[in-house]
Amino acid sequence: MRNVLLLIGMLVIPFIGVSQNTDEQILKIREEFQRINSNHQLEKIDVYNEEFMEYTTNGGGQLTGYFENGQLVKYVESIGVSYGSIVIEYYLKEGKLFFAYEQENKFKSVYDSSGEWMSFDTSLPPETIFEGRYYFNHSKLIKELKKGERLFNRIFKQTKFLEHAHVLSKVLRKNR
Repeated sequence: MRNVLLLIGMLVIPFIGVSQNTDEQILKIREEFQRINSNHQLEKIDVYNEEFMEYTTNGGGQLTGYFENGQLVKYVESIGVSYGSIVIEYYLKEGKLFFAYEQENKFKSVYDSSGEWMSFDTSLPPETIFEGRYYFNHSKLIKELKKGERLFNRIFKQTKFLEHAHVLSKVLRKNR
């Protein structure tokens, strides 16, 4: 019995340590995220559509970068799509992505009297249908929190996400 308890302890204790370490990292990430968002002195630049998009969507796109002492610390990618928008906020520390927040918004659907779908009502504010929070440490995803469902079931792929984030940061640094 004693050996069984010892074995269970040896298996569980490392996971507790990893969990506590991850929780501490997330607290630090949140502190840095809040620090950046509370700084109202950041230099801001905007680029539009084909300046950063391979294909321009029907709703267009905007990429807004925020610089602190010449360093890119945050950028926001806003893509207008026919059904609403996709907005991703990226946060950097020392040039490395440490947090990203993704939001997908959908306009209210409009139906005719027979119940057939006609279009989207763009006069009303869109509804948030998906939120994703991605926490990184040394370019490695350490935690992912999701709420809701994307309209099109896109799967989060860390390598593609990091590549895309890197390309966007290069565009902003070049346009500064």
